[in-house]
Order: sequence, then structure tokens, then C-alpha cells
Amino acid sequence: MANPPEIRKLLALQHNCTRGGQIMEAVLESAVRMRVDLVLIQEPRGEREKDSTRSHPSFTFIRGEEGEPAKCWIAVNRESCCRVTEMKDMMRNCRNYVQVIEITPPGTPTITIANVYDQWRDVGRPAQHADWGAIAKSARVIIAGDMNAHSTVWNGRVTGWKNAIFWEKLIEEEVLVMWNTEQATRLGGPNHSIIDLTLSSPNVELN
Repeated sequence: MANPPEIRKLLALQHNCTRGGQIMEAVLESAVRMRVDLVLIQEPRGEREKDSTRSHPSFTFIRGEEGEPAKCWIAVNRESCCRVTEMKDMMRNCRNYVQVIEITPPGTPTITIANVYDQWRDVGRPAQHADWGAIAKSARVIIAGDMNAHSTVWNGRVTGWKNAIFWEKLIEEEVLVMWNTEQATRLGGPNHSIIDLTLSSPNVELN
């Protein structure tokens, strides 16, 4: 009789690297030590830099559409046993502000993961143009990233409301679970700032 497949939890990190090469290198080195499967990266490089300026021998990168500024990358550990598929149909028209993948860890169901950098550009917020109806209705979903939004829904200490309608509505309508604590996700400035969110469907447990 064949042995059942080993059940392994998915390990992932999320970080806005603020276009800094040294920051990204430090994040990826931490990911190697922690043996994570994925790193969800926002602002991986400067607007005028080339993709080739950011690399790491332990990771392959999902970079999105060529010819658009790099806003979100997903780094996949070369030693990960997870199966990863890029879901391009779910992120059309979002201009690299969202990356969506399906990932299947050994012995566990597939999870849809959306990596987000939500910021105003030109005449709108491209991240909000992804197919969020399909993304959020996936059987198991995790949405994580830098939403650049302030709301009492996820920060009871916030002193100002900004750019939150879209995310508040998505959380409410799709019954998403918020995994943020009261810990600030952006340091500096006079206010307690939580602008990076981690959301999931109710059947996904994070820690």
C-alpha cells in the first residue's frame, strides 16, 4: 500500500521593500533561513531599474506583465514542494498592482493567493481592477499586501479615514477574516498606521 502524501503547511512572508535592493535582499535571506515557500513583495525595485537588478539564487520570481512598472512580485522558493500556477485571467487590467497564484502544498487543498499593492496611479487605483469577485470567491483564498488605506474596521486607533471603501466593502460582502493585530504595519509619523492587511476566507487558518 502506498504511503499517504505528507501534509505540509504553507509558509509565506509579505513585505513592502520600498524599492530598496538591500531591504529585499534582507527579506529574502530571512525567508531562506525560515524555509518559507513564498514571499509576497510590494515595490520590489525603482521605477527606472530593470527587473534583472533584483535576483536571488534560492528563488524564482513571478513578475507580472512586461512593460509595466514593477509593483508586486512573488518569490517562489526553489526548494518548495508546492505546485504554483499564475492566474493571469484574474489580474487583467491591474497593471502589475496585483499578482494572483494558485498554490497547492503537498497533501493539502489548493489556495488562491493575491499579492496587492494598492496605490493611486494616473486616474485610478489599478489594484482594484483585478477580478476580485472571482478571487474572493475561490474555495480557499488569502489576500495580503499594502492596501495604503486607513479605516477603523482594521485599526481602532486610526485618527483619519482614507481610501478604505473598496476594502471595507470586499471584507463585508465576501465575509473575509482579518488576521491583523493592533500592531502598526508602517512605522514613523505621528499616527498609529495599519495599512498592510492580511485577509482570508473563513476556512483558512493563519498564524
